[in-house]
Amino acid sequence: MRPVLLGGYAAKSCPRAVHNDYDPTVPRPALPVAPELQALYDTGVDFETEVLTAWPALNLPGYVDLRDLDGDKRVHIGATIGAMRAGAAVIVGGRLPDDVAGGRTGKPDILLRDTGGGYHPADIKAHHVLDRKYDNALASTLKAPSFEDAVALPDGGARQREEDLLQLAHYWRMLEACGHQATHPRGAICGDDRPGDPLLVWYDLTAPAFRTFSRTTGVATRSALERYDHEHGFRRRVADVARHRTGAAGDPLPLVDPIGQAECATCRWSPVCVDTLPGTDVSAVLRGALSAREYLALRAAGVHTVADLAAGDPETLLTGMYGTEVPHLRTRAFRLRKAVTAARLAADGLIVRRRERADVPRAAVEVDIDIEWGADDRVYLWGLLITSNGASRYEAFFDPRVTTDRDEELLARRCLDRLTALAAGTPDLLVFHYGTPEPRQARRFPPLPSGPAGPDRWIDLLPLVRATVDSRAGHGLKAMATHGPGHTWRDPDPGGLQSQSWHAAARRGDPSAAARLLTYNEDDVRATLAVRTWLRS
Repeated sequence: MRPVLLGGYAAKSCPRAVHNDYDPTVPRPALPVAPELQALYDTGVDFETEVLTAWPALNLPGYVDLRDLDGDKRVHIGATIGAMRAGAAVIVGGRLPDDVAGGRTGKPDILLRDTGGGYHPADIKAHHVLDRKYDNALASTLKAPSFEDAVALPDGGARQREEDLLQLAHYWRMLEACGHQATHPRGAICGDDRPGDPLLVWYDLTAPAFRTFSRTTGVATRSALERYDHEHGFRRRVADVARHRTGAAGDPLPLVDPIGQAECATCRWSPVCVDTLPGTDVSAVLRGALSAREYLALRAAGVHTVADLAAGDPETLLTGMYGTEVPHLRTRAFRLRKAVTAARLAADGLIVRRRERADVPRAAVEVDIDIEWGADDRVYLWGLLITSNGASRYEAFFDPRVTTDRDEELLARRCLDRLTALAAGTPDLLVFHYGTPEPRQARRFPPLPSGPAGPDRWIDLLPLVRATVDSRAGHGLKAMATHGPGHTWRDPDPGGLQSQSWHAAARRGDPSAAARLLTYNEDDVRATLAVRTWLRS
């Protein structure tokens, strides 16, 4: 019988997906990877390649790259053990021995030797791991990567991303199983906060970090290792039950039933899992409105269908059985009220509903602004839609080859100077945006336009939408523009992740990718105009 060997992703993913993987009675869906998920994979692979390509050029002593051995598991594991026994300082692309007793398998991106002996795991992630609201994150560099080389950052604190730390904990337990762990459980994440000069941000895996539910005390703060041990242990039990199912009447019942959640949108198991739930099931209909734990708490409180939740009173649920299952969630009341609103919309067959007409200011000249930035966080496109006398024209300030601070400043200056000229032509001008990135980025490039053209005077449509529109698809621009005024994007597959891959192609000189970016941006600013017109109607 197939042994239970879970990889580093299992503890942070849906336990029903683990069940499906090990249950031989569950059909194997043959579906293509969702475009959004593929774009995310591609971004991660590209960033990992960028980091690991830069490292060998530093000529570090004791640097070992084992990625080429990935095709032969036995040889790969042997080479990794050999490198650790030899005391290699940095091991890239290794594979640890399967921990059969612990039910683990895995390939850490990086293993870093501790000066006291043994190794720390490290992983490469194409997302930010620093929070600039805080400081004192311990970080090392590619040139001096060990924990002993780490220094406290004056301008960034370590983000406690549970999914990252659970993966580090998985590899730490594997190091323990083969006897090559460092003296203290630590791990590092290499994020994309500083393109061209990546940092390894260090975490103590035993430090209290995550606010969780406790059956005895209601709320408990647990470390990454404690969270991992609980989540991994549960999924091992799930997998062990699942692998004994044969389709016969006496089969053991699954430890977890399908439940809708945000993860379902890109999960390959959805067609044979959450999609099989009754059409009235509240989690199947609302999916990402609540977490799996919140939906389970609703079920415990007798709320199973959309109609049940639509008829429910949030305050009554919070003071009853539901509230006793989610005391650790600080925003539980807000989230539940949103879910009840979404259920009421669903019960009425609606995606969005305007509660009232929004008071949106008007001007003789109205400008919609939207920006695009690449994986390096540099803004390479400022798009304006200028509307006056009932006509609109699109203007773009675009340079896909922006790579330096000076490049970025010159591009922004062109857009801000254009706004200054528009304001000089008419005092009756308003600039609209959706969300905070546009004014935040503009403020980086003084001198700023004065009067209504200045970013401090720009009008954010998002708060107006949230104040006047109920939605079960969120209040993002695409959801609002699509389900409200019925705006459409010309590109069949628009999205932020896709635009990053188009940007990479445009930077390499692909004219079709450049044209696609401009079309996407123009449709975004036309979407804000459509939403504004709808709010006023």
